[in-house]
Amino acid sequence: MSEAPDNPAAATESPLPPARKVRRPWMTWIKLFLLFLIVVCLNYVGCHEYYRRDLTEDQRYEISQQSINMLKSPEIQNRKTPVKITFAFLRTTQNYTRMRSLLEEYERYSNGKVKVEYVDPLRQPNKAREIANIYGIEFKKNLVIIDAREDTEKALKTFEGTQADAAHVRILPGDAFVVYAPSPDGKSMKAVALQIEDMMTAGIYGAANGEPRKMYIAADKSNFNEALSNSQEESIFTTLGKICRSVNLQLVPIRMSGLKEIPEDAAGFMIIGSKYDLSPQEAEVLQRYWARPNAAILVMLEPQQDTPKQLYRFLREQGLRPQNDRVMLRNRGNRSVFEINAIFAPSLNCTREFWNSSTGLEGESISLILDSDNAAMEQKRITPYPLLVTTEDYYGETKYNQFPAQFDAREDNPGPLMIGAALIRGNAGDVNQNKTTGRLVLLGNTDLLQPRQIKPEQRDFMRTLVGWMTDREELRGLGSRHDLTVKLNLDRNALGILELLTNIGLPLLALLIALIIWNTRRH
Repeated sequence: MSEAPDNPAAATESPLPPARKVRRPWMTWIKLFLLFLIVVCLNYVGCHEYYRRDLTEDQRYEISQQSINMLKSPEIQNRKTPVKITFAFLRTTQNYTRMRSLLEEYERYSNGKVKVEYVDPLRQPNKAREIANIYGIEFKKNLVIIDAREDTEKALKTFEGTQADAAHVRILPGDAFVVYAPSPDGKSMKAVALQIEDMMTAGIYGAANGEPRKMYIAADKSNFNEALSNSQEESIFTTLGKICRSVNLQLVPIRMSGLKEIPEDAAGFMIIGSKYDLSPQEAEVLQRYWARPNAAILVMLEPQQDTPKQLYRFLREQGLRPQNDRVMLRNRGNRSVFEINAIFAPSLNCTREFWNSSTGLEGESISLILDSDNAAMEQKRITPYPLLVTTEDYYGETKYNQFPAQFDAREDNPGPLMIGAALIRGNAGDVNQNKTTGRLVLLGNTDLLQPRQIKPEQRDFMRTLVGWMTDREELRGLGSRHDLTVKLNLDRNALGILELLTNIGLPLLALLIALIIWNTRRH
């Protein structure tokens, strides 16, 4: 017979395992050291490697590629002292945060070559008084001062003589940074866009370059009123003047009648809307200018009349032949007769950002032909480039004065057609011969410069071409798009669907919700 244990509870207890001891304390110290090292590295990277990304759909806090190209150009990067910007705005100003964010982008992309100082004249009266004494201004409204002098602390009013350093200072009114348009009721004005980036980019580049160069325009040969050059009325001249100022050029009207030579200080020469023909003596003046080193000519034909004979002869000698036609769409339907959907041709490297994108041209257009296979052009070392072309849906109507116009394969010019072209005289790729090159741009449409017709991409394209002609390619590319309003481009089908949803869909949805609530309360 077996013996029972004296204590039954003790018999059921199992022996406890011995306590686990930390046999490798050095591993804990290594982990702590690695954690500390990771934290230190993350803080170092966070302090020295700044990264910023705009997550808004319209990229409203980013500057355009054009501004980035300007900031990275040798004109800015090779400076010994940074360009100083004084942003003297009240902090309560509308869109202040957005404008400040754009200025911070200028600092970031300039690699320290642009410095921005933010001053609130109301909260910092002593600082405002100091700035006023330097530049001789009064803070009656918001201002931006761009100073590209070597000594930005020297007072402007102490300069004497030619005041060369004063040409490196730009003072921009803050009111001009916002574009206003009439409200739908027509009784008030509302802000529709910000143009601070356009003005800042032009201001920085102009201050860095100093005195603007002169771009002459033949006033007695172009189709515009010379009196408008001193007028504030919107016109082709004012549009072209704004484009020239954006690349630090001054548009100056000049009369070719009795002119012996185009002035030596000319950065370029323009004939816009070729209304009147050149005399033989004036044609020789134009030929002599074209033979100069770094000659730059812009010609925009007037489709309302035939190309003047002397001008046509000059262009044909350079391998460009305007056609006696008007570009039209074959199957127009309800579209306008001269409405054209043109394509930016992949040719000039400076227009790369525009390649293969389309734009709508209004008004009449003349088609052009390039004599690229002409042996005489090779002898003159002239290289042509197409700029604006159409698809095969368009043709050149030779009997454009007769309506209705229909395509006739025997008389008309079939598509695709060319509306704009450029050429280079000499070898632009050779650094040793770059100073002997000439550049010419020919466009078969003048109405694209009309203030109410010009589109943003066309304005940027014209600025890029003017910059290319005058060796200012750092201002190439697409400009800013800072709209303050939302635009919906709806065709007829989309408008029909929207009307159906508004008049039928929404009332039915409200009725359905009411029935659901009524049924829920009933039960």
